[in-house]
Order: sequence, then structure tokens, then C-alpha cells
Amino acid sequence: MNKFFIAFTFAAAFLCSTAMAQQPQQRPEQKDQPCQEKMDKPCHNHAHQNCPHHAEKGQTECTHQNHQGQQPCSHHGEPGHQCSHQGEAAHQCNHQCDHNPAAFRPHGQAIVTLFEHFGATNAQGAWTQNGFQMERAYLGYKYMFDPHWTATIIFDASEATFTNGIEHVFVKNAFVQYKQKGLTASAGIIPTSHAWLSEKYWGLRYVARSMFDLYGFGNVADLGFNLKYDICHWLSADISMLNGEGFRRVQLDNHFLYALGFDLRPIENLDLRVYGDIQTHDTNAVTRTRNSGIDTTVNQVARKNLHFFAGYDHRYFRIAAEYNMRFASDYVKGDNATGLSVYAVGKITPRLNIFCRYDRGVSSDNDLLATAFRYDHDGQNVFAGVDFHVNKMVAVSPAIQYHITPDNTTSLYAYLSCKVNL
Repeated sequence: MNKFFIAFTFAAAFLCSTAMAQQPQQRPEQKDQPCQEKMDKPCHNHAHQNCPHHAEKGQTECTHQNHQGQQPCSHHGEPGHQCSHQGEAAHQCNHQCDHNPAAFRPHGQAIVTLFEHFGATNAQGAWTQNGFQMERAYLGYKYMFDPHWTATIIFDASEATFTNGIEHVFVKNAFVQYKQKGLTASAGIIPTSHAWLSEKYWGLRYVARSMFDLYGFGNVADLGFNLKYDICHWLSADISMLNGEGFRRVQLDNHFLYALGFDLRPIENLDLRVYGDIQTHDTNAVTRTRNSGIDTTVNQVARKNLHFFAGYDHRYFRIAAEYNMRFASDYVKGDNATGLSVYAVGKITPRLNIFCRYDRGVSSDNDLLATAFRYDHDGQNVFAGVDFHVNKMVAVSPAIQYHITPDNTTSLYAYLSCKVNL
């Protein structure tokens, strides 16, 4: 197993040296050039000056033309999301010339995204070979009817969908979206707004899920609708009404999740987000056992979430911190959970990033009850590694994950992740 770890180290060093050797030289005349969409006709009233987005005519993949040269959209969120300033892999850049709708042509884009891992785990001083792992596969299609209306459908197959050796495929996204003059409306099985900003800042979904998803604070997609409105250039608000149980359990009931969020940008490159939701539930009583051994009646209550985010995106790095509080996690008062995540990504070259991240999850339970509530992933996690973009379709990352349980048991997972966008 030592040979595996030595090979893992040499792979990281090789990627670093390759990226440094391939770093493009910047020409002075390329610096701070204004943005112009290259479509059938130039867009002369583009809202974003010095914008890094350039989409060639007929091109379906959004690329960035930044100060260091051209690079693919490497800040990966969930497939099918709108391309933002940070960019999202294999997503279509949707800047259009609103004053010239005749320049628009209806078009579609296939979405094919694969996440794969190869790694080994060291627990209690012994290495265990885990081998290859297909962590996720997305297959879908996005179609733009006009500059304002789009429809997206994405199928999802992952390791979490295996039951008795049989893999199940779910419809992760199936929604229509309308965008115009600061208003975005989505309906169907939509990406949730719980932590969209932290997903964008983390940008390494193929290496590890973001804290809210990994620790179960919310669902990445759900059935319902969302409205988002840009109040001004530094403030936007969004509201959602969702089924509340995720895209794998799309059933009819009388329980809903109501959410409200605010995004703020008080200064350039600084993003703040405040989010809260409440999940309704039957208030019927359930029988639990007290620590004394006597059965008691407990009234179920609504489950609530609060999420706070702060991030700064610099030319050479981005850093972020997020904190989540969940109350009545299993609809019992006193069963609460919190999660903290802090991470940084260094932009070494257009193709090479280095990253590190620290997570901590803590749970508390209703101490009157004998059945203890234990929050999934209690303890601490440390992630570190290298994110290297081989080309605009393939990225690889040698990384490690170090886990500490609440009783101080430790484990180390060394792995090589690969992302493919076709």
C-alpha cells in the first residue's frame, strides 16, 4: 500500500509541474479588454464591463477569457444551472442582446457529466484498497426556446442509488425557467437555493460534496418552484415552496418546505448570503422512552434551518466560510445539529488550483429521551488537494480526506478524482 501512496504523491507533483509549464503568456494588449458577446451581431449594451465571458457563435460551452488567458468554466456546480460569473462546467453561457432579439436562435445542449474516484482508506493503521468508484453520472438536455425561456431535464445515477446491487436512475432536474429584467422563475424538479452560493464558491463538487449536501442539511434538488429577483446591483432575494423531501421522493402530501434567502454584495468580489427554511410536519404525538425507562408522549414539531455564508473571490484565490443550524432534525424538539465549513482555493494558473477545506459537525439531542439522536457525520473532516484541468472537458484531482469522529477515532482516505464533461 506504500507504493500506492508514493504513486499518489508523484501524480500530484507531476500535475503541478505540467500546469506550470503550460501556463500561457499574457500579452499586454489582452489586459482589461471590454466584453463583447460574439454572436450573429455584436452586443453593444452588455451589462457587464470587462466581463470574462466570451461565447463563440454556435459554441455551447461557456469559457472564460480572464487576465491570465483562456480557460474552461472550472467552478463546477450542479449540471443544468445557469452560467454565472464564476462559470459552471459544461453549462451554456446565456448572455443575449436583449435589444436585438432577432439575433437569437432556439438551440439545445446535451449535458453529460461523470465523476469517478480511485482511492484507498487507512483506518486504525491499516490500508484497505477500495478500488474504482463511479461516484456520479448525469445525463440530460437543456433547450432555450427564446432569450427568456429554457427547459432542462437531467437524469442522475450515483453510488447512493444502489439497492441490493441494483442501480436506480432518478430524474434529478425537470423544470422550466423564465428570466427577464432581474426576475428568475423556476418550476418543476428544480435545483434548490439552500446553498447555491457555497456550491459555486467551493467549485469542486467532483472532489467532495459541499457541507450542506454531505451532512444532510438539505436537498440539492426538489419538487416545487422558486422565484428570485435582483432588487438592485448589490441585493437579491429568493423564495421557494418545495415538497421538502428531495428529488428521490417525489410524492404528494400536505407537508411543504418554505424558504427565503437574501444575497448581498456590499463591495466588489465580496458575497454574503442569509437563508432560512421551515419544513412543516404533522403535529401528531409519538411514543418515546425516557432515560428512566418510562414511555412518554412527544409532540412532533416543524423542522427549521438557518444558513449563513460569506465568500471573497480574488483574482488569485477565493475563500469562503459557511455555518448551518438545524432545529428539530427528526421533528422532535431538542434534536438539533450544526455544521461549519471553511475553505480556500488558490488559482495558481488557468489550469491549476490548490485547495483545502475544514468541516465540523456537531449534534445535540433531547436528553429526556433514551433513544439518542445522532447527526450524520458528527466530527471533523479535512480535505486538501490539487485541481488540474487537462482540457475544457476533463479535470483530475489527487486529494486526501482526513476524518476525526467524536470519540477521536481517525481515518485517512487518499484518492484520485476525475470529472468528465462531454
